[in-house]
Amino acid sequence: MNCEVQRLAKNIRYRILIINGEQYILDMERSFWKIIFPLLFWLAPSPVFKVEDHAIVEQLKTEKKEKAESSLVISLGGGGYAIGILLTPLMDYFEIPSSPMVNIMLLIPVLITIALLYFSISYKRKKKLENVIKLERLPQYVLWIRLSSMKLIFKFLAAYIFLLGFVLLSFLLYIQTGNVMVLITTSGLLFLLLLASRVTVDEGHTSVRFKGYKKVV
Repeated sequence: MNCEVQRLAKNIRYRILIINGEQYILDMERSFWKIIFPLLFWLAPSPVFKVEDHAIVEQLKTEKKEKAESSLVISLGGGGYAIGILLTPLMDYFEIPSSPMVNIMLLIPVLITIALLYFSISYKRKKKLENVIKLERLPQYVLWIRLSSMKLIFKFLAAYIFLLGFVLLSFLLYIQTGNVMVLITTSGLLFLLLLASRVTVDEGHTSVRFKGYKKVV
């Protein structure tokens, strides 16, 4: 089935799916595993919630504001990268003499902080949606999201593996050197990596198939 994907106003957690004139809401952060492994959006089925009231959908949708928010994220990421490049000659000054074990002990709370920050923002997006409509009260269906092009999955996979490998190697570099700037920069990249799942179901057109073609009980 053909499907049109639309975004919500200042809420990158959700997507509106328009299928055969009917409108559904997809929660991009409902599954922890799909946040960690974004490819699962194409390999595993996803639950969606049917919205009968079109006025509510119009209230949730936007054309420009969400793009501005996405641009802000990209700008912050690019700015952080530029700052990192400019500070490269000073990297040695950020090295704190410590053993790898101590650096690992310092790294763990940093990773926990990143996770708490991410899920805190995610929870706020959920509450924002629930101020308009509560998904759990809507009819729930399960569907498969199909790829519009196999070239897309290879491009995404290559970019995701490259960024993931870079993040892991950078954390290893921090453990070995104790360089605080490496830790700060890589933490920012890790947070951006957690947003990678948004690319898998972006605004535009795709195709879907309902699982079993029947409502979930």
